[in-house]
Amino acid sequence: MSSMVFCQGLYELMDSYDGFIMDQWGVLHNGVATYDGVIDVLNHLKQRKKQVVILSNSAKRSDDNVERLKKLGIKPTLYQSVVTAGEVTWQGLKEQKDTPFKNLGKKCYLITRDNDRTLLNDLDIEVVEDIEQAQFILITSFDSPARKVEELDPIFKKAVVKKLPAICANPDLVTVYGHERAVGPGAVAKRYHELGGMAHLIGKPHKTIFRYALGMFDGVIPSRILVIGDSIQHDIAGAVGVDLDTAFITQGIHASAFKPGMAPEQRRKAMEHLAQGYAGIRPNWVLDSLIWQTPEAALRERERARMKE
Repeated sequence: MSSMVFCQGLYELMDSYDGFIMDQWGVLHNGVATYDGVIDVLNHLKQRKKQVVILSNSAKRSDDNVERLKKLGIKPTLYQSVVTAGEVTWQGLKEQKDTPFKNLGKKCYLITRDNDRTLLNDLDIEVVEDIEQAQFILITSFDSPARKVEELDPIFKKAVVKKLPAICANPDLVTVYGHERAVGPGAVAKRYHELGGMAHLIGKPHKTIFRYALGMFDGVIPSRILVIGDSIQHDIAGAVGVDLDTAFITQGIHASAFKPGMAPEQRRKAMEHLAQGYAGIRPNWVLDSLIWQTPEAALRERERARMKE
């Protein structure tokens, strides 16, 4: 059991880490707007020559996410690289060399939102409308709440008989968009598995994507890298699985567990209760949001600097 330390801002952790792996949704932005303080944090990290890798379960490729981040005001100069589940999936589908992509075939039954086929761009893969013609299933997103996952059962039952593997390019069970919560692609893969199908999840919390992200750092050893995320199940558990330190952001996907104005002891109890729901996995650090330091801490810092003059 690890002890959890509650922090006021990332400034408190500066001496301990040189590299940061940051989740997107729930940490940097909510899909609609960047959270207050995030750009400030990234600027401070850049000034201190710290390295930032953004790691996301997005089913879109890395370049698509770079463009998304630009629109939200997060420039490419503020981080080292973006690693996405979609990018790892695209590379796997292209090469078809390693498990679970080995010899998948070229005919794919696609489950997505608004007929979005961008993840298949520049790949020699044909989308088929009839599950009987497919060699594998690719899940990138889902038309929730317009559709229910159970609507796919008749198709999935045929796929199970054919022993078709499913590749899920985003393991998130729930997706965050603005203040809305919707069924994530991971829930679709879970349904296929429940019906007897073989579903392969690409992305957090699985080790492959964390190891891929670690390869993006330039000369930073793993013990000096901190993973910052808002999902115990994906970010924190995944990082623990590859022996990385973690910081948990309370304002993201688990925000409903932390009421505004909670006393410190109540927040600690809420965090402990949350951890118990995920096999006792605890972060090393807990922050309400990704800010550099509180106004009060900044004021104290200026006072100390003045006294040194």
